[in-house]
Amino acid sequence: MTTTPEEVYVLKIGGSVLTEKGELKQPRPATIRRIAQEIARAARKNLILVHGAGSFGHPQAKVYLTTREHKDALITHEAVKELNMLVVSALTDCNLKAIPLHPLSGVVSKGGEIVYKLNDQIELALKQGIIPVLHGDIILDDKDGFCIVSGDQLVVYAAKAFKASRVGVGTDVDGVLDDSGAVIRTLTLQDLEKQNIKGSEHVDVTGGMKEKVELLVQLAARYKIRAVLFNATKDSNVVKFLRGDDDLIGTLITG
Repeated sequence: MTTTPEEVYVLKIGGSVLTEKGELKQPRPATIRRIAQEIARAARKNLILVHGAGSFGHPQAKVYLTTREHKDALITHEAVKELNMLVVSALTDCNLKAIPLHPLSGVVSKGGEIVYKLNDQIELALKQGIIPVLHGDIILDDKDGFCIVSGDQLVVYAAKAFKASRVGVGTDVDGVLDDSGAVIRTLTLQDLEKQNIKGSEHVDVTGGMKEKVELLVQLAARYKIRAVLFNATKDSNVVKFLRGDDDLIGTLITG
């Protein structure tokens, strides 16, 4: 049984922040380094970090979903592992303890349901003051060989499993935007039905912004765990989220 530490924070940094999403396997080293530095500055205990795949996963996964070839599944996994190691190394360079947790080794899909088997690893890491770093990945599926688990799905899993007190999703925009381009400051399940939220304009096999918001709204509605969606490309926003600053611009997603 999972023993939940007090005040668990779940933070996801999107692949569009960490990589040039319109390119192939093109990281943004300065951004990765800055975000690691901001996490170090915040000194937040009990942090679970998740990151998207960006150009290290979406183009590769699209090939696999077309071919269904085992080799293409492995190419996808190796690519996302490469980005994951860049993130973990940046955190380590900031004197933080971090470990990679690859979903392929601890998440499966059975009968159309995703089964997570990462609780023990995450719990032990948190108890030792280590940041577990998860990422979108390709996973074994009992029907199609492999399927995809997104970073956003991992955020919802971790928030539920560890009763997160605060959830943040850092993207490359200031929040969920309305048709005029203004930030929607608060979004509920009822609001979601009225808003025209679009998917990603880049190659995105996980649904982009629309899928992200739907998952977070369900998290808030069913489990009363709120999330804030904010712009992680802007300096100090990650620190503001981790410190709970009220002046962080973003969309608060509630039930």
